[in-house]
Amino acid sequence: MLNPDLDIAALAIEYQQDDRIQIRDIFKPDIAERLRKCCLSEVPFDYIFHIDGQNKVVTEEEMSSLDSSQQESMQAEVMKAASKGIGFLYCGYMMNRHEEPANKSLAFLHQVYDSFKDEEVLAVFRRITGRDDLTSIDGQFTRYTRGQFLTRHSDEIGSENRRIAFVFGLSAQWHPDWGGLLQFYEKDGTPRDFWTPEFNTLSLFDVRHIHGVSYITPFAAAPRLSFTGWFTDPGSAELDS
Repeated sequence: MLNPDLDIAALAIEYQQDDRIQIRDIFKPDIAERLRKCCLSEVPFDYIFHIDGQNKVVTEEEMSSLDSSQQESMQAEVMKAASKGIGFLYCGYMMNRHEEPANKSLAFLHQVYDSFKDEEVLAVFRRITGRDDLTSIDGQFTRYTRGQFLTRHSDEIGSENRRIAFVFGLSAQWHPDWGGLLQFYEKDGTPRDFWTPEFNTLSLFDVRHIHGVSYITPFAAAPRLSFTGWFTDPGSAELDS
């Protein structure tokens, strides 16, 4: 599924400069467009957020069953934590929570996800990142809409064996004033720079990079869509088995 015209050697050189890179036209255009359309209209996204010190996953049906006061109270608690730099609020389709469905469009999402585990594809990303230990991925399709965000953090969680993070952009013609920027920070929290969501572009970076997704503004005219996750290695998983 990857674009066969990628210059892997040149990408590897660029990645090594700062352990991060944006790779444009990563997939063949028809594949990226098919994913975009599916995420726009067919994916049963869950609400994913941090509240009362815990990460929560709530289905759309469960969320709609709450009355307006319950939803407002929940929203207030999420925002209260966010004001202290803690938490997130977005919609996601977490691949490890779903088996491949009969629906052809959703099944295609699973096929793309599984393709990232193929040895041939993993070999490409090993070459780009210089990490010979990458053996699999963990990921989800995400949708950020008005009022949603991901506060500053690092993806380096030892127990989950994450090594390289990726964000594959599925939003067409995203305007930076809408928010949703992949923001990078210095270790002391000083903003460093940001990457704008770009269609059919893969942002790839070492999990030690501190980053976040800026707040989606009330005037954003479209959702921020992406396929996100991590390349992983066996790590402590072998020790735990």
